[in-house]
Order: sequence, then structure tokens, then C-alpha cells
Amino acid sequence: MSKRFFAALARWPACVAAGPFLFFSGQMGLRARGQPCTGFGEVGGRGPGAGSEFDWLNRMEGPVGAQAIAIYERYRELLAAEEGELASLLRYHIYQRDKRFFPVFDRVRRHYEAAPPSSTAVGVGRFEPADQARLCIDAIALRPAAARALGARTVLGGSGKHAAAAHFSHVIGAGSYLFLAGQIPVDTSQPGAPLIRNYEDIPQEGRFLRVGRSHEDARNGPIAAQTWFTYDLIRKHLEGAGSALDQVLNLIVYLQDMRDFPTFHRVHERFFGASPPALTVVEVGEVGHKGTLIEIEPTAILPGRSARRRVFEAPREARAAHLSAAVESAGLAFLSGIAGVAADGGAATAVNDLPAAWRRYARTSRARRPDEITVQTAAVVAQLDERLRQMGRNLSRVVHLTVYVDDIGEFMTVAPMLEQAFGKWRPALAVIEVPQPSPLAGVRVSGTAIAWIGDNEPAVLAG
Repeated sequence: MSKRFFAALARWPACVAAGPFLFFSGQMGLRARGQPCTGFGEVGGRGPGAGSEFDWLNRMEGPVGAQAIAIYERYRELLAAEEGELASLLRYHIYQRDKRFFPVFDRVRRHYEAAPPSSTAVGVGRFEPADQARLCIDAIALRPAAARALGARTVLGGSGKHAAAAHFSHVIGAGSYLFLAGQIPVDTSQPGAPLIRNYEDIPQEGRFLRVGRSHEDARNGPIAAQTWFTYDLIRKHLEGAGSALDQVLNLIVYLQDMRDFPTFHRVHERFFGASPPALTVVEVGEVGHKGTLIEIEPTAILPGRSARRRVFEAPREARAAHLSAAVESAGLAFLSGIAGVAADGGAATAVNDLPAAWRRYARTSRARRPDEITVQTAAVVAQLDERLRQMGRNLSRVVHLTVYVDDIGEFMTVAPMLEQAFGKWRPALAVIEVPQPSPLAGVRVSGTAIAWIGDNEPAVLAG
């Protein structure tokens, strides 16, 4: 299974170029033969080396440390092919199998990055069926050649009162774009960086869901207060960088418990007006630290520049939440999370739940009686295609695709379907196992995408 799995991933490009950006597939720290590194001895003396002189410690930390080093060396190689370097990175997602070993990764990161990009780090499920990979990191970078026209990558201050909780930058600027790190409800402006626990930890204006009854407030209070604080923190970072909440293009929200989604959403609605950002919400194994329940990653633009925010709205009756189907600026479009749903809005379970034009696609992709994963994958691709056509483009303009599944083994069903749908063109790809891929019960596969709808066609730079 593992060999077939890695072979399926290898059919997707490591790096795709579009406009001024480079988009990277999720990278795992692999040995030359394609299997995950297991110890520091497998990375040839590169990176910071082992963190201890004692064998027991190095055996425990070795898989994470060695895989992190291998990933950084791979990114260095990929960027060098474009005459870039690690300082070209704008933002990456650090998907980690066990966040207890985040300090091991952070030690490696400090070795490689003097001016780190923004980043989002969450604990998730497996990255491959054998469960030996500890890390998977995807990224977006600025093409060195584009920096002359767009402007150099810039580390921006954001809110000067709130220090980063690890070795990352809160806000990275590239031209009119702002790439923010995932933000969590920990108040680093205060001594000891306290966790936001309940309504008492936020100002009165954030307590609008408080009802004064202990049972309800004990259930809803933690996620309501943490969501309000995190959005208010994002507001402060944006204002510190010269922007505002109404300039947000995209939000990725990671919840510790999807049962918190309704309360999260009621707070979310308060922060965004009639043209909200694109929005993706998934449940993960672990967000942040200290007991945080939520992590939110925004992408925004600077107002007053040549770039403008353009919103593509879903029909009112089709809106699953307070989100826009896609939001674009200067050619870069972010699509909201797309779940495997039927026409009535529920989870798709049978071929007849699909649009008529896509039923044959589901049937030819697997057995005569397609299973739930097959049907839901077809539903995701159909919606993705529909949204791109709304923007006057097609699947050949997708430059990065993230697929969330509740069982990594199901990628062997999903992969051939995606290959059939995209044909010869393939975007950068990350496949992540999460406990719940969508707020909608019964959904087992979902996706979110970045598309380039500017004048020039995307191109594969590394296979």
C-alpha cells in the first residue's frame, strides 16, 4: 500500500508557478528510496544535527528532526531551481502527526530561517498508510523574477504588542498581498501569554453571546471568547500592516471540536459584512497549544493599491455558511472549502446525488456501484469546476489543491478520480487526514483550492 500511495502522490507536481507565485505540494521528509526518514543519521550531517548526545532522546526526536531537515533541504533545492532561496517563502502549513514534538521542528526551523515566513501549525492524522511520516509541509513562495515588479517579500510588524508564539512572522507582505500566520487565542501581549478561557477574558463588546446561565455559558463561552479574541487579534495585525478586516480574501479555520462550529459561526458573522471572505473549516487533532480550541489563518490585501477584492457569491439558497464561493485579487483566487454534498445540501451518498453531467464520471471511476468516497469526490470536483466556470476559467487554472479525508487510505480511491478530472494538468497537492473534513455530518472528503485566473497560464516547474 505505501509504495502505491507514494507512487500516486508522485504523479502530482512538486511545484507550480502562476503569476508572481510558486505553489508547493505537501512535502514529507523522505529518504532517497521514497520512505520517511527515521533518524538524524539519514540526513547526512545537514541541518542542526541531533538535539542530544543521548541515544534514547535522539531515537524519540529523530523521526521529526530528520524529516524536518529533509523537508527544508527539499525546499532549498526546489527554490534554487528558480534562483530563489528559503527567504522567498511567504507562508507554509506545518501539518504535524504529533504536536508534542513541535519544539523539535522549531529547533530545525531556527537553523534554516533567519527571517521566517508566516506559518500555521496544526496536528492532524496520518500522511501515508504506514504512519511513519511525522510532518507534511506545503507552501507558497514569491518568484524571485517577479519580485522586481511586485516588490520584495517584506516581514511586516502587524500588532507590535503581540509577539509570535514560535519562530514565525505574523504578517508577510508581497506587493498588495498580505499572508498572515495562523492566529490562536493566546494573549502574547500579557506576561506569561495567558490562554483566553471564557467571556471574562475578553472585553464586554465580545460577550454578546453570553446569556448569564452557567450551563450554556460554560459550553459556548470558551469557543465564543476564543473566536472573538482571535478575530480581534487578526484585526489588530491587519491594521498594524495598513489593512483591515474588509480586505480579507480567505480564511482557513481549524477547530479542535467541530461541535463548536455553530458558536464559532455566530461570532464569525459579526466580523464580516455582506461580502465575506472565502472560508474553509475543518476539524483537526490539535490546534495551537495551552488548550486553544481554534486557529484562524487569513490572507488579505492592502487597500489603495492596484489590486482590488472581487467576490464571487454562491446563490443565497446554496450558501452553507457566511462565506463567498471565491474571492479574487489581481489574478489570485481563493475558493471556499468544498464538501462532498448532494443538491439538497446533505452529504452525498449515491450517484443520483450528483449533477447529471457528473454521474458517468463517478461510475467510470470505480465499480458499477460507486462507494461513498467516490461519490463525494465526484461532488467536490463538480463544484470546483462549477465555481471556476463562474470565474470564466476551468480546472486548468487550479494551482494548489488541498484534499481533506477522514481516512488517508481512501486517497487510493480519490487519486485516480482527480487524475481523470484534471487530465494532463495537475496542480500542487496536499492530502491531509483529519477527524472531520467539513462541518456537515457525513462528509468524508472535502477540498479547498487556490486558482490563478490572471492573464498567463500556470506552469509546472518540478514534477
